[in-house]
Amino acid sequence: MRKIIKNKWLLLPVLLAMVVLNMISCKKDFLDRQPLGRFTEDDLAAGSFDSKVFGAYAVLRKGGFNNHEYLGVQSYRADESEKGSSTSDGAATGLMYDDFEYNKSGGGLQTYWTDHYQAINAANDIIHTIDSIGATDPATLINKAEAKFIRAFCYFDLVRAFGSVPKIDFVGTPAQLNIAKSAPAEIFTLIDADLTEAASVLPLQWEAKYIGRLTKGAALALHAKAYLWRSNWTAALTAAKAVIALGKYSLVPKYGDQFRVTGENGPESIFEIQAFYEPTRDQGIIYSNVQGVRGAGAWDLGWGWNTPTQILVDEFEPNDPRKIETILYSGQVDPLYGENVPPFPTVPRLYWNKKIHTNPADRTALNNRFGPWMNHRILRYGDVLLMAAEAATELGGTQNITDALAWLEQIRKRARGTNNAILPAVTTTDQAQLRTAIRHERFVEMGMEEQRFWDIVRWGIDLTVLPAAGKTAYKAKHRLLPIPQGEIDKSGGVLIQNPDY
Repeated sequence: MRKIIKNKWLLLPVLLAMVVLNMISCKKDFLDRQPLGRFTEDDLAAGSFDSKVFGAYAVLRKGGFNNHEYLGVQSYRADESEKGSSTSDGAATGLMYDDFEYNKSGGGLQTYWTDHYQAINAANDIIHTIDSIGATDPATLINKAEAKFIRAFCYFDLVRAFGSVPKIDFVGTPAQLNIAKSAPAEIFTLIDADLTEAASVLPLQWEAKYIGRLTKGAALALHAKAYLWRSNWTAALTAAKAVIALGKYSLVPKYGDQFRVTGENGPESIFEIQAFYEPTRDQGIIYSNVQGVRGAGAWDLGWGWNTPTQILVDEFEPNDPRKIETILYSGQVDPLYGENVPPFPTVPRLYWNKKIHTNPADRTALNNRFGPWMNHRILRYGDVLLMAAEAATELGGTQNITDALAWLEQIRKRARGTNNAILPAVTTTDQAQLRTAIRHERFVEMGMEEQRFWDIVRWGIDLTVLPAAGKTAYKAKHRLLPIPQGEIDKSGGVLIQNPDY
């Protein structure tokens, strides 16, 4: 398979590094090791931190970034999706995220927290070691910039989910790492500094064998999203326009192609969590498995969690081609691979997330139904265009409105393809109307891509949207999750629980 050849180089160094480390100590995991101490610059060849950086990338394949623990935090809480599967399957998770009965002792919440801080600690180790030897060669500085992106990425997830969290930007003993929470403003100061440095150092692209590694465009795109979260429209627009100006990214001609195996790391891709799978070598992720159709036999494709709602289905304009590329319908022959999807209630939901649906030919070739080879898309160019359009609209002014309309039209033009009878261009110059149009476009363009909950929260419409969607238990306090009780307990009173929990 071309996918396997394309991605194996980023993952093979991780395997090699882990083999070496296992030879050193079979009892120590790479990311749990204590720092090896100071080195002189002569001890290390340029780029010799690659193995540590690949280890940090490897943490991003863990459940806290791909499993139901991740999807509960990032997706189920929105109006576009729900826990899914049968009612009895994972009922506690449904209560937690669909009904907002947050369980501060839940294992999934702990996994999300632990995996994010594991990646942060791996990044801190890289940054600290490079700083301690005073290395200044370009390859090592790129390694440091990769670590800074990973740290910023993790903290952006944490600060949105929990609010105030411990700002650990150093290495130390467990006692030294047991610190109080820092306010979101302080966490964002670190995020801004890390992403600014990463954008100034990371390359525009990598040679083919390193496809999937972080780039300048990824740092700028994540920074635009972090600014957008704080309604810093000027900085968000500047960062998004910087991505556009790179000239490296473009919308793929057919919307759905980017979500298939053959579309991974394509021209629209900015950052994906890489997956690699062969029957004899599994470096895959569970992202597709968790969401695959929950059926029997050949249709036992996964857990069936994170399923689209009727609200998302109804949001698409008539004949919008993105609808059939986002929604897999039970009881219909799907045009993508010609599969006859079992009907409801043979399978427990009417709709499934088609963006993670696997090619049946790949399932046969790899003797696996669960899609561990599917990458997890985190940042893509369509999102950047919509972020730029939103920021420009909020800033206002003739040129900004003109630019916003042009960026919005790029998205809609790609969606309509050659059918000019659908998805007419948005032409309004009224700020309020354009704002509404862009919010609608984000809903359908980014459907089932873990953006919707964060969007409605930052727009301040969550208290209206979610109860109207039937999630009547939702209150303002549910914007933030409780700190995992296990972290509170082991801190000995250093960590203070979030209000109302």
